[in-house]
Amino acid sequence: MAYEIRGSLWGTLCHNVREPLAGLELRAYRSKGDRVTEQAVAADKETFHEVVEGERTGAPIAVARVDESGAYVLTIDDKEYDGGPLDLDLYVEKPPRPRHDPTAKPRQFAVTTLQPRWRQTRKNTVAIWEYAIPNRFWCHILALFGIWTISGRITTCDDKTPIPGAVVSAFDADWLQDDPLGTATTDGTGHYVLTYLASDFRRTPFSPFINVELTEGPDVYARVELGGQPIITETQADGRQPGRQNVGHCFCLDLCTEKLPGGPETVPHWQQVEVFDIHPGNGQPGSTFDTLGYADPAGGAFVFGGSVTLRGNCPLTDVGTGHPLKYRFLVGEYTWTGGMDDAANPPTVAPASMTPVTTQVTGTHVGYVFYTDGNSQAQSAAVVVTAANLDADGFVQVDGLPVTVQMYNPPGSTAVVNVSSSNFLRTFDLLELNTAAITALHPPKKPGGLAKAQAGETLPTAEQEPVRRYRVGFEVRDAVTNTTTHTDQLDSIIFDNSAVIATLDLEELRLNGCNPLSGATTIHLLHTVDHPHLRNFAVTINNNGGTVHAPPQTPSGAFTTGTYSFRGGASGPHNSTSTGGIPIDVSADPACAYSVNLGWVTRRYLDTGQTLQRLYCH
Repeated sequence: MAYEIRGSLWGTLCHNVREPLAGLELRAYRSKGDRVTEQAVAADKETFHEVVEGERTGAPIAVARVDESGAYVLTIDDKEYDGGPLDLDLYVEKPPRPRHDPTAKPRQFAVTTLQPRWRQTRKNTVAIWEYAIPNRFWCHILALFGIWTISGRITTCDDKTPIPGAVVSAFDADWLQDDPLGTATTDGTGHYVLTYLASDFRRTPFSPFINVELTEGPDVYARVELGGQPIITETQADGRQPGRQNVGHCFCLDLCTEKLPGGPETVPHWQQVEVFDIHPGNGQPGSTFDTLGYADPAGGAFVFGGSVTLRGNCPLTDVGTGHPLKYRFLVGEYTWTGGMDDAANPPTVAPASMTPVTTQVTGTHVGYVFYTDGNSQAQSAAVVVTAANLDADGFVQVDGLPVTVQMYNPPGSTAVVNVSSSNFLRTFDLLELNTAAITALHPPKKPGGLAKAQAGETLPTAEQEPVRRYRVGFEVRDAVTNTTTHTDQLDSIIFDNSAVIATLDLEELRLNGCNPLSGATTIHLLHTVDHPHLRNFAVTINNNGGTVHAPPQTPSGAFTTGTYSFRGGASGPHNSTSTGGIPIDVSADPACAYSVNLGWVTRRYLDTGQTLQRLYCH
């Protein structure tokens, strides 16, 4: 029975705000030595350190990769592990930031010695471990990868109300020129994180020949806009003030403004697709979307499928007129010159028009309504927008929306409460877009996938799914006059709900899936995997003792950032002599049962890996 540790891993920023350690590896080693108990109860400052060469002997007994939300699952299959203490390390190949020093080498950090508190479940033995790297350690790790960070909150000055959707631009007050350090957009709590590199403030008009930045860090000042209007405008003089000069790698900068009559809730804005800011726009410096529409182009190059959350704020009413506001999203699709699908190239012809989103939504939790129940107790209920709440033009008006709530007295009784400014607390979600309903306008090129008998064949171009590229717009109108008060747009985004076309076989099993391969010295792998947004794939061969054949012996492939043509691969098809595909020498493999595994993962945001398997005996 396996041991399993679950939890989340974070790095701590200003105000104890946390960012997920996406992409990092958690490595577990069996604890050794006579100080295990002492180390298990020690404080972070006594255990956290960079692992030096030779400190760890042998491979880890388990490794887990942290996902985009910070979650991980560490599964220990080591038959000799008895539930004892573990040394837990973090391996950082690259940090979870869009920019970092590409020459920085991977590093490993010892975090703690943990004695898991195991609980027996029906299937396995489980423990929970949540951890946030303290600010000073996380800042040190970022600095090792050349990362400089400015983070903080943007609020109103009077009551410190957070301002979401504000675009923060930071600068270095240089004596020759003002160096732009970058931009970031505040989230629903008014918090922002801005990443930059030393090259951003050490450059001069004479770079790279002369570097006149004599001090270590920049002299920071900032400007903030909301809805395209400046709300905070600092100057070079602010960057020369004490506390702003020569700042370190992790600098906390909180700013406030009094230029928001009625408060930030009065300004409509669309800010994010999932966790990715739409401002600055596609391809601009600091943007999280490139010109083609891939999110996090410097790292994940993500596309989106399934239900996608569009985040921001639309006030219930207009601060000037008091009229209710309504909002909608519109979608237009890019096409190819000539109008024919082209699997080899993304579409480049911009949409001629935009179509309102009407039925292509899933239930969206936009806020809470507060009320008093039949027992005179304060209660709240979720306000969920569905397709039924959208009018024929795709608009939803949250102000006045009827919500059925539980009254509890008498039992089972309900009442209807209408949303108003006096009882409503919004979330940061505007609409959940059902991208599958949008991409379903195009039937699959290869319905049903590729038959096992065709394993190894290269998919014909006509059966390959192309890139589906879209433009998304946001519009707010006065519900009384029907005049538009606010618009916004993400020029390009990729939606992809296509299936991965994958199949796997062995030449030796084509005629008889139960054929024993006793005495075989070579087997022939037949595999095909094809998808327009594949992240990676690999074929491995395992027995009960572990992996016996892995890449580069067996086929594999991976997407490279900036190169969008990677679709997967194929081994070559079956042939008349049953020697097609890729030959693998198994002459040294012991007699045992084996599994051939074809695994893959796409670049769809939050996608998880999948596997095909074939079994044989040798």
